Parts: sequence; C-alpha cells; structure tokens
Amino acid sequence: MKLEMRIVEMARVQPGMRLARPLFAGDGRILLQEGVHLSSGYIQKLANLGFAYVYIDDAKTSEVEIFDAVDGQVRQEVVAKIKRVFDKMSDPKQVSKVIHSGELGREFVNLFGILFDSIRDNHTFVLNLSAIYSSDAFLYTHCMNVGILASFLGMAHGYREERIKQLGPGAMLHDIGKLLIESSILDKPGKLTQEEREAVEHHCELGYDILRKQPDLPAPSAHCALQHHEKYDGTGYPQQLKGQDIHDFGRLLAVPDVYDALTSNRVYRPAVLPHEALEFLFAHTGSHFDPQFVHLFAKCVNIYPNGLPVQLSTGAQGVIARANDGNLQRPVVLVLEEQGREVEPYEIDLLKHINVTITRCELTGSLPIVSNETYIGTLSD
Repeated sequence: MKLEMRIVEMARVQPGMRLARPLFAGDGRILLQEGVHLSSGYIQKLANLGFAYVYIDDAKTSEVEIFDAVDGQVRQEVVAKIKRVFDKMSDPKQVSKVIHSGELGREFVNLFGILFDSIRDNHTFVLNLSAIYSSDAFLYTHCMNVGILASFLGMAHGYREERIKQLGPGAMLHDIGKLLIESSILDKPGKLTQEEREAVEHHCELGYDILRKQPDLPAPSAHCALQHHEKYDGTGYPQQLKGQDIHDFGRLLAVPDVYDALTSNRVYRPAVLPHEALEFLFAHTGSHFDPQFVHLFAKCVNIYPNGLPVQLSTGAQGVIARANDGNLQRPVVLVLEEQGREVEPYEIDLLKHINVTITRCELTGSLPIVSNETYIGTLSD
C-alpha cells in the first residue's frame, strides 16, 4: 500500500491531520484506524497514552511506500495471544498451572511459528517505529519485537532454520521472569534502590528456571532468559560472564533487547529514534555488546523509517523516501525545502552522493540516552 505520509511528533500534531498508519493499544487492538482525522480530543488522549510520534498523511510528500517485516494482522494476532498468556501468568491462581503444565512453552513455540512463517522470506528487514504502540503495550510488543529482531540477526549470522527455532521462542520469553516481580519496581522512573535492583536482576534466574521446565521448548532457549543481561566485558549479571563464555544466544540477544527497549514507548519516558538507539549500541560495543552482532544488526535493520523528517549536510530538508538495500544507513531522501523555502520535491540517493550526510532528524521529542542514568541503570527493564 502506498500513502503520502511523514512521521510527526505528538507536540506538532494539529487537529484535522489524518493518520496514515493505525495505532495500537496494549492488548493489540487498533485504537485508531488509518485514515482517521485527528481531533483535539484524540490528540490529547494519544499524548496521555504515551504516543511519541504518529504517521500523518501529507500532500507535500510524494508517495512513500510503507514496508513492514510482519503483516499487520499477524502482529495483532500475536500480541493478543501473548497478552492472554501473560494475563494468566499474572494471576496467582493460574500461574503455577501455566508453568507446570507446559502451556507456556507450547503457546510460544506456536506463536513463534506464526511469526517465523511471516518473516522467513524477508531478506532486508525494514523496521518501522515501535512508537505506533501505546506505552502500556511494551510488555507484549517487546516480547514479539525481540523475537523478530533476534531471528533476523540469527539469520544474518548464518543460523539454520533449526537453530532459529531454538532461538526465537527463547527470545520472545527472555523477560518472562519479570512477571514474578512487582510492576511498581519495573516501572519506577527514578533510580532503583539496591534492594530493588537485586529484585530486578533476579528475573534472569527466575526466567531460566521457568523455561527449562517447559517440555516443548528447546533446551537452548532457556539460555535467552539466563544470559541476555551478561555483558561482553564481564560486568553484566547474573553470573558476570565475559566474551565467548557467554552463550551465543545471550550475546546475540543483548543487541535487539536493548534496541527495542530504547525505541519503544515506556511508562516513564518516550521512545528514542532508531538511529539514536543504534548510536547507543555502537557506543557500547566491546563493553556491553559483542561487536560482531552490533555490526550485523546495523546491516539488517533499517534505522531510518520511511517518512522520517531529516536535514542534510547541504542544509536541505526532507523526509526519508526509502531504504537502500546496499546500505541501510544511506537511504534515499525526498528533498522538500532548501534554505528554508519550499522547492519542487526531488530525490537524492545518499548511496550515490557520498559527500552528503544526514546531519539531524527533525523530530525533537527524543531524549538524550547515553547521559541519562535511568537508561543506563534500567536499560531494558
């Protein structure tokens, strides 16, 4: 489907603007359909729900094609099913049955099968902003997104299908131990106390204990829960493993886990943009992250979503028109303004014009991530 659209931050959305993409609630339901004209009431409610950006129809742009790695209906189905299982896990009367009956493992092996059937033939992963989901969706969308991202990264690393099917369900369930931790701690916006931090860090072992009891879940999947917070330099948890001593699933999973946490709306802060999250990954390569997986990630994940407003080193302004398969960090830009004046739209391919760079994203709602202690302290909580 082709739409004339651009990404607009909530602070700049005006009544009468028309949505170019649907917006989703925490349970996977569509809150507002594509094509809805936004009223002031809608805009306020969306801001209250934690939305940072929306896709808006814009007649000034040429047609921009929206790609997604996973069909929208598949996303809705998977998120809704994840919520149903997690709701049971959050019910003291049902949690033991879900774990000890093997229901958890069976459900997520099936759910990953649905996702894998949707993505297996994609060779270039074009990622749209996770910010199309409200902040209360994070528990479920993070589970789904990390499963998708980890699978693409695993395929880029050379894993065969059998190995991907060991990685995928474990990646989706990597944070399952958090369901046994008080939400008031997980959603705390400020610095955690020592006791609270220890409670959060315990989720890795809790998750591992849960996953290894699932008869339908491949045994290596449990390493995703246990080791996704180990760091390449040995400063992670729970075992302070270092380098190659960390299971390859743990080293791989650390990258999409942090990336998706940063690019998703949270209760205590808005999403950052994909290119900012990638900058964070590179800044912590060799310390937090295994360099090989960061470099592979940069090659298979598009950090410049179509419709993103940008400024070029020439001073021109425009929006991302489409990605370049040869280099996802050098997209095609549709130029709309030069020296503050509107011009007849034209495209510039940054893969061909090597002296032109993207110097700034024109969205101003994202937060500084490297210097913010909350990001560092509870990076993917």
